[in-house]
Amino acid sequence: MALSFFWNLLTTSPADRRRAEWGDGDRAWAPARDAASRRLQINHYDYLTQVARVAELTGFDGLVIPDEPDGEEPWIVTGTLLRETRRLELVTAVAPGSASGVYHAKMASSVQRFSGDRQGWLIDGVRGLSAGDPVVPQDSPVRTGELLTLLEGLWGDGPFDQDGEHFIVEKGGLGGLVKGRRRPPVWLRQSEAPGADLLAHAEVLLLDEARPVDALADLIADARRANPSLRIAALLPLLTRAEERDVAAETAYLAPSPSTLVGTYDTVTENLRGFAAAGLDIAVLSAPDQVREVHIAGEQIIGRFRAVANAA
Repeated sequence: MALSFFWNLLTTSPADRRRAEWGDGDRAWAPARDAASRRLQINHYDYLTQVARVAELTGFDGLVIPDEPDGEEPWIVTGTLLRETRRLELVTAVAPGSASGVYHAKMASSVQRFSGDRQGWLIDGVRGLSAGDPVVPQDSPVRTGELLTLLEGLWGDGPFDQDGEHFIVEKGGLGGLVKGRRRPPVWLRQSEAPGADLLAHAEVLLLDEARPVDALADLIADARRANPSLRIAALLPLLTRAEERDVAAETAYLAPSPSTLVGTYDTVTENLRGFAAAGLDIAVLSAPDQVREVHIAGEQIIGRFRAVANAA
């Protein structure tokens, strides 16, 4: 019953933005400033680096770096954290309309060479006009399919031609830039399984939230009919403590969403075993106050899950 564990690295949670330069300066944890330069000695990227290092040390397999409207740019976060970690896979949100497909592919080739093939791509939905994206939702699958076809074509021996609605390439190719390099595995983030055409390009289907075990098993079966090698991941917000009374107190204070995994360490671990038995391959955990919670999740949840799996 193999289950991989990733952490959904958010950059906009209020509990996390009180750290580093996002603090308003009147708290004990506000950053120190150099008296001469007035420059911050630490910033929010130092905090994100701490989260990544804790995730690596406590057994996580990787990080998912989403594209948040008010958050940090995923490619910049990725580049920063690849230098600060040794083995984590970083799945970077890629907005298909934010640049040319060739430019996206070339950036990926550089990141893979720089990191030892540790980047994946996360393709989310349409960003909307507020982000400068004019494509309407019904046209998004076509654009995504063209981008992923382009990525595969440029990663080949070339030359590659494409005459699409959104991306046009003539005699393209990345040549020696991608020789011996792994093409970034593609994660598609959806609330339901997308069409077979898109699934054919994907290595991972990331569900916005977990389903009841029976419904999850049915969705997985349908998706794998389109792509038998597809791996299934789910975003799983987490609220877990050692004792029931602590869980109850935190629940009353935080009011977690219905999709949140709530319970003691043993209860949450057992729930994850149920998801794995239904066919889930990757649990993407998340919680505010990330340094603390990623530590708890790694030591208490991943540790318990793998101990039981190894003993089986």
